[in-house]
Amino acid sequence: MKDLVEYFRNWSFERQKIIRLVESGRLSEDEQMSVLNMVFVIDRIGPSDLEPME
Repeated sequence: MKDLVEYFRNWSFERQKIIRLVESGRLSEDEQMSVLNMVFVIDRIGPSDLEPME
């Protein structure tokens, strides 16, 4: 990904990869919680959040 906007546009695909990682059992419970908290935050970002600030 070259920037945040591109990452946002691909979020649904990236989100699926992250959830699969959490469900794989390769992360500790603490790591799982950290990753799921990041998903929680990113899920709340919308297109208007990515517009340049005036």
